[in-house]
Amino acid sequence: MQVVDSDLLAYLRHRVGEARISSRRPLIERKALELNQPQPDFSKTFGQPDITAYVGFIDLAGFSNATNGKSPGEIADYVRPFLEESIRILRGRRALIDKTIGDEIMFVLPETEEDPKSPEVLLVGQICGDFYDLAHEGDRPYRYRIGLSYGKVRAVKIDGEGFSEWTFFGEPIHVAKRLQALQRLANPNPVCGAFGMVVPPGQLESVLPTLRARLGIIAGFASRFRHELVAEPVALKGVGEVCYALLLSRQEAAA
Repeated sequence: MQVVDSDLLAYLRHRVGEARISSRRPLIERKALELNQPQPDFSKTFGQPDITAYVGFIDLAGFSNATNGKSPGEIADYVRPFLEESIRILRGRRALIDKTIGDEIMFVLPETEEDPKSPEVLLVGQICGDFYDLAHEGDRPYRYRIGLSYGKVRAVKIDGEGFSEWTFFGEPIHVAKRLQALQRLANPNPVCGAFGMVVPPGQLESVLPTLRARLGIIAGFASRFRHELVAEPVALKGVGEVCYALLLSRQEAAA
């Protein structure tokens, strides 16, 4: 197989790793997470499958309406700057990009020490601040939604013939995704989010302090967001009871 398009070759090297090209077998695909060139403190997590991490989903509100009727090339031109800018932000804050699907990015930020003031919670706050700044720069067509959660996940390497990838499993992934889809986040102006955690039966009193301790840092970075803690746990489809807070733009609140 010959790859002659330089842009395509560059994409493959970034997204699926170092391509092995021959006339007898296809490209060996390896997911971006495995070859993100993580910082040294993250490399050890792949030898420890059960880790504590922040999980996030970021997408564009109104993406379907904005791209309705456009050709595939026009859709790609519309979403490419968002993806490139998002990857730049996330990689700059040491996050591992698990996947991109259309206008959505999933990232994982493993925690090196379970501490409310760990370096990673500061990085999550910086990520939120970066997207806030990005949303308010110039005349951008994008509106951003961010879903965040925290807890135990398992990193698993999936192997098959000619294929290898890392992926994650765990409740924080489902929580972050469900929070991103909350009706309160449907119309950001121009950025909003939510941060939450699963509440096991009878454990609200232990989960709430953990959530609050991290929430103040995440929401308060550079005073860009205000937060509204939902008073009672809410049942979210597929994940059970969740305690969460909305992250709302201070500029929007002032308006």
